[in-house]
Amino acid sequence: MLFGSLLLGFGAMASNADELPVTPATPTDGSSPTATPTPQQPDISDKGSLPQAVTPQSVAETPPYGASKPVTLETDFSRPYKAISSAANSDFSLLDDLERLIEGSYRDQNTGELLPASQRTNNYVYLSISRMENSHRVGRKLVAAAKAGVTVRVIHGVASQSNESRALHRALSGATYHGKHTGHFHICEKGHSNACLSGLHGAIMHSKILLVNHTFTRAGDPANAAIWSGSANLGGPSGERTFNNGMTIYNDKKLWDQATQMWADMSAERNVHDDYLEYVKDHASKYGEANLASNYGYTSSYATHGMFYSSLANVTIYATPIQASPTNGKDPVMNLLNRVIPDDTCRIRLQENRFKYRRIAVAQKLVQLANAGCKVSAVGFEDDLKVNRVMHCQQYIRICRPILDVFKNANQRIETAWAKPHDKTIMVDAVLKANRLNPEEVPPNGGTWPQRTKLVQAGSAALTGSNLVVSDEITTETTDPAVFDDYLQHWKAIWKSHEIHIYPY
Repeated sequence: MLFGSLLLGFGAMASNADELPVTPATPTDGSSPTATPTPQQPDISDKGSLPQAVTPQSVAETPPYGASKPVTLETDFSRPYKAISSAANSDFSLLDDLERLIEGSYRDQNTGELLPASQRTNNYVYLSISRMENSHRVGRKLVAAAKAGVTVRVIHGVASQSNESRALHRALSGATYHGKHTGHFHICEKGHSNACLSGLHGAIMHSKILLVNHTFTRAGDPANAAIWSGSANLGGPSGERTFNNGMTIYNDKKLWDQATQMWADMSAERNVHDDYLEYVKDHASKYGEANLASNYGYTSSYATHGMFYSSLANVTIYATPIQASPTNGKDPVMNLLNRVIPDDTCRIRLQENRFKYRRIAVAQKLVQLANAGCKVSAVGFEDDLKVNRVMHCQQYIRICRPILDVFKNANQRIETAWAKPHDKTIMVDAVLKANRLNPEEVPPNGGTWPQRTKLVQAGSAALTGSNLVVSDEITTETTDPAVFDDYLQHWKAIWKSHEIHIYPY
C-alpha cells in the first residue's frame, strides 16, 4: 500500500519544475573490428576539445552497414569557463557537435559541398527537445537541412515553449524544397499530461534525442543511423552555460530500429498505459527486425525485455514512463546500484542537476554501499536565484535536505559538493552482478558476471520522482571503458571549475 501511494504521489506531484529553471528568457530575433583503440583524453582546460571516437570491444565480424562503417561511439560535453554568465564564457562544443550531425544530412563534411539532391531528399532528421530559451544554435541547421530537401521533424513539449521554439516552429512549418513541405514541428499534449508517451497528470516531455539516418563521424567518415542522446537542451542556460554531456552511436542497426520506433511512438502520442517498458515487451516485434542476431551477432533481434540494447555498441537505452518503485526492479538507478558488489576499490560518482527527496531510496542504497567500502561522491546544481531555490530544495545545493540527512548516516563520509552541472550522470567502477533488468547485457571483457566493470549511466532523467515514473525520459548505460574515461575527464573538469563548493556536513 505504501508503494502504491508513493506511485500515486509521483504522478500528482509531477510538474514543469523538474526541468532546469532559468532566468527569464531574453527574446531574440530570430580501427580494426576486433581492437579497442586507446582514446585520446581531452585537456580539461581546453573547453573546445572533443574526445576521439570509440570502437566498442564487442563488434560484429560484418558490421550492419558494411565493413567501412563499424559501430562507433562518440562523446561530447559542454564545460563553460564560468557557468550561467555570458556567451563569452560559454562552451558551444556540444551544440556545435549537434549542428555537425545535422549538417551531415545535406552537406559533405570533408568537401563542404552539398550532397546530391537524390541523397538529400532521402535523408531525414528527427529531434525531440524540451527547452530552447535563448537558443541561437542547432535550430538554424534544422531549417537549413529542411530547405536543402531533408525531411526534418521536431518534437517539443507544450509546457516549456519559448520565443525561440515558436520561431523554429514557424520556420520549419514554412520550409519547402521544390514545392515539397520538408519541415515539421509537433507539440505534445495529452489532456492533463504535457508529455508524448505518458498520460499521467503533470507529466512533461523531457527526452533529448537526435536521430540522423545519414551523416558523418567527427573524423569525417560517412555514417548511418546516428543516435545522439544526452542531458543538454538547446537553450543558452543549458546547452552552453552549464555542464552537460551527450553520446552518439553510429552504424548500429538494432538500436536505430528501436530508437526510431520510439520516436514514432512519441510523435504519435501513443497510448502506452504509462508503462513504456511493458508496452515495448508486449510489442517487441516492432522494435527490431528479423535476423539481426543471426546476421550481425546481436544477442537478440528484438526488444524482448522492454529496453533497447545492443551488444555491438555496449549500450542500453531505458525509456520512461515506467511504473517503478524502489523495490519492483524497474528503476534503472536502483537496478544499477543493486548490481554493485562493494569492496575497498569500489568507486561511485554522481553528477546530478537535482537529487530530490522522492528518490531517498537511492540515497539509502548509496549509504549502504559506502558503509561496505565504496567511495561515493556527489555534485549537485547550485541555485543562485531565490525563485529557483524555493522551487527546488530551498537551499543552494539541489541535493535536498532529506537526502543530505541520509548521507550523514554513512560511516564513510559521502563527499558532496555543488557547482553547475545540468548532467544526469552516475559513474560506477566496481564488481557488478548480472543486469536483472536487462538479462541480455554482455560483460565488457567477455566471460560471465560478476565482473569488474566501468559503467556510465546518463541521459535526461534527474534523480526526482516524476522524472523516473511520470515524464518522458531517456536514460542510457554503456559499459565501454573508453567512454567511461571520457566521462571521468568531464567529472574532473567540474571539480576544477569556478563554481565548485564542498558541502560541509
